[in-house]
Amino acid sequence: MTSDYPVWDIDVLISAYRSAPDWQKNIELSTENLFIFMERNGLLKCRVTDEEGRVVKRVIMKSEITEEGNKLVEGPKSAVSRWAKSKGRFNDPGNISALEKALAEIRKS
Repeated sequence: MTSDYPVWDIDVLISAYRSAPDWQKNIELSTENLFIFMERNGLLKCRVTDEEGRVVKRVIMKSEITEEGNKLVEGPKSAVSRWAKSKGRFNDPGNISALEKALAEIRKS
């Protein structure tokens, strides 16, 4: 039996940046954009947004990520890990082009 655990928790992530409000907002926006990207592309087994497209679910558990989603997420060199560390994400939290490209590659194979 596998244990379930939170993969992302927006509130925990932003709490680590209490002393840096600009970073805190950037982390929140980029993580929300990640959640929306994953939902729109069928990479989650749950909804994270409401009818207006606002992120209302702020924690994603391992069991809530699809098999295809795990291909983007798993490992320190995963597409999501590389995106999370990228300078582009910090300059523009809405820039998910690296994730879109990685997903297209996964879907090609």
